[in-house]
Order: sequence, then structure tokens, then C-alpha cells
Amino acid sequence: MGEGRIRVSVVKDCAYVWNAEDVCMLREKHRIVGRLVGCHARFARQNIQLSLPLQLLPEETSLLLLKGMVDLVDGTISYRTPTEQQKQALERMREKTFQDQEHLARQQKRDDIVKNLDKIKAGKKAKRNKDLEERRSAGEDIDQSQFDEDLDLDIDSFQIEPLRKENMMIQIFTEDPWQEMDQSLDWTFPVTEEENLRFRVFRDLWEKGYYLTSGGKFGGTFLVYPGDPLRYHSFYIAVCLPYKHKMCGQDIITMGRLGSDVKKTVLLCSVNDNNELTYTSLVWTAIS
Repeated sequence: MGEGRIRVSVVKDCAYVWNAEDVCMLREKHRIVGRLVGCHARFARQNIQLSLPLQLLPEETSLLLLKGMVDLVDGTISYRTPTEQQKQALERMREKTFQDQEHLARQQKRDDIVKNLDKIKAGKKAKRNKDLEERRSAGEDIDQSQFDEDLDLDIDSFQIEPLRKENMMIQIFTEDPWQEMDQSLDWTFPVTEEENLRFRVFRDLWEKGYYLTSGGKFGGTFLVYPGDPLRYHSFYIAVCLPYKHKMCGQDIITMGRLGSDVKKTVLLCSVNDNNELTYTSLVWTAIS
């Protein structure tokens, strides 16, 4: 495994990234978007806001491997029965987590007491004076100075109860912290002529500085963005076709009208007889 590389988990020929920092790095530094496919921990019963893992396109995975940015690991290892060593490591980690949380909880309680010490003193003084007033009403001789006497309170006079283990926060892992890093895998994409065309187009447009995502929802192969898809609309719908693919006029009109309706330019992407990538743009223009 290469030092500093992103770990990509492969399950049934699908590549996933489980680490949130790696997901941010892929997007911000390498212009790899992918798509979140996991259930959101706090909003489980919906499919609008999704969470980790990030599923990568086959083209994204192949490009990252080609650039030496990632290592592939067998994602099915996480489903195996943990070893005794892994169980002990988990218990040690939980104990350390509890000690850290107990220290933070105690410090938080001390800070809260210091912040509200004046209010606490005022409340205790009011309660004391009420008790003195009741005793005076019962006939007891209470001097007025006892009502005016200040309470001697400081932070050390408060008893802070320790955090109990049943109240500690439990960390839910998004990736296997004990995954065996020597379980590397081979990646076979691209294999077919169609897959090779898609990968060449993806790589070429990515190297030109574009962001790319799946274009299935617009009837294409890729959507091509000038910047991060969170900030920009896509400019192009890339459609990968064999160079000598026969198209009727209706197909061309359909793609042209589609691009016009969604305010995008359709790119027909092919590899010519000289093994060079060619791009043909379709722009719908009405006849006046």
C-alpha cells in the first residue's frame, strides 16, 4: 500500500470511499465527485440527503488508479467475524474514548458552574433567607445580619458526579479501522471497446480541467461541468458513440432538442480512424 494514498473499498465491482476527509480531498483537490449512496444517520427515512459511502464511477476509479492516488482493498473483509485481537483492540479503544469523554464532561460541568456561579449564589442565598424567615416566624430569634451575610462558595465546594459508562457516546464507524491493508485487488475496467471509449473521454475532459458526473438523467454518458457541481450548472452532455455509428436525422434532432431544452450543448464523443478523440457539438438553432 502506498503511503498517503486514499483507500477505496471494492464490493461486487463497485468502488466506495468511506472516509469523509478522503471524500473532501477527492472533490477539492482531484475534481472527483462520485455520489453519496449511504443512509444519513440522523435522517434515515428519506433519500434526498444521503451520506457515506461515496460510490465512484468505474471511470473515476480507473483514473485514480492510473494517477497513483488510490489503493483498492477488499470491502467484503469488513463482514467477516472479528478476530480476538480485533475485539481486544475495540475494547481498548472504547475505554480510551470513555476516559476522554469523562474528562471533557467534568471540565464542561466545571465551566458551567464558573459561568453561573453568581446565579447559583443568589439562588442559594434566597433559599437560605426563606428558611431563616420561616424560623423567625416560628418564634426563633434570628439576627438581621444573618440575612445579609454572603455565601462562601467556590468551584471546589461543588461535587461533580463522574460520567457513567452507560451515558457515554458510542462512535459508529464509517470505515473499518482494522482492515487488513495487504488485501489489495486488481481492477479490470475498462475491458470492452465501449468501456475504453468512455474512459478515454472521461480522462481527456478531466485533464482539460472539467468536473464530470454520470449523465444518465439527461440521456448522455457524462455531464461536464466547468467547476464544482455544487456551484455550477453543467455546460455539456457528453454522449460516447463509435466513430462510424450510424445515426438517423431523428436521433440528431432528439439530442439537439434535449440539449436546447436543458440549456446544455450535446457533445458526440468518438475515437476516429487515427485513434484520436473527436468531439462534435450539437446546438439547436431554430429556422426563422
